[in-house]
Amino acid sequence: MTAPSTDPASSRARPGTIITVAVTGAHAKADVPALPVGSEEVAAAAASCARVGASVIDLEPRHDTSVPDVVAAVHNRTDLVVRVAAYARSETLTTLLDSGAEVLTCPVDAPEDFVAALREGARARGIAVHHEVRELGQLDTLRVRCAAETGPVHAVLVFGSAVDSGMHGDPETLSRAVARLPEGASYTVTGLDDTAVPMLLATLATNGHVRVGMADTLEYSPGEPVRDNAQLVARAAGVAKIAQRLPLSVSHVRGVFGLSG
Repeated sequence: MTAPSTDPASSRARPGTIITVAVTGAHAKADVPALPVGSEEVAAAAASCARVGASVIDLEPRHDTSVPDVVAAVHNRTDLVVRVAAYARSETLTTLLDSGAEVLTCPVDAPEDFVAALREGARARGIAVHHEVRELGQLDTLRVRCAAETGPVHAVLVFGSAVDSGMHGDPETLSRAVARLPEGASYTVTGLDDTAVPMLLATLATNGHVRVGMADTLEYSPGEPVRDNAQLVARAAGVAKIAQRLPLSVSHVRGVFGLSG
């Protein structure tokens, strides 16, 4: 039997996959008892997900938790890259910038003054800024906004079902979105609800990166509730291995995102 090649060029031919887990989102604990919400619950979920292939955790500000407390708890339990969604309606921008997150995600459709303040504050603190896209038209805005950027550009593409007003979760729409990204940009894709698995498969086929988690889907399969976030990460990691797109380590992800440490 021929041994697997260890030549770097061979490794580059099959790029790895960044697996991000969005553990909580905006769901209410009362509606989803298995949802991790408090700092220690989220940190425990993060640790379980890291063990099965996750390298990034996405956190969304909630009214019932403190972002800095959750970030600190995750850092205490894991070495995952922590990325926090920065929304103008949530905690103050200064709180998010000083939360300990290494990356903030800014919606492309956010007000320009908010975007400018976010980028300035992030640059001063050495924080990376990623861009959340939910509609195809927003990609034109992203191209203009990133035209003068010299560092890595990374977009988080969110797809939904046919009834949603945003991007429909199918391979054709994904292909159109990828074609409109800024040149050289990397991207992470998530499919909401019943588009989760189709978008996982389609994204791996396009050499993109994937996000899974209970923030985006609460069913593992039709009629079967998700047991926990690690179940979704383990499936994504297994499919990535089948696709020969092995999950990337945290240290490798830091290089992709242009992070120090």
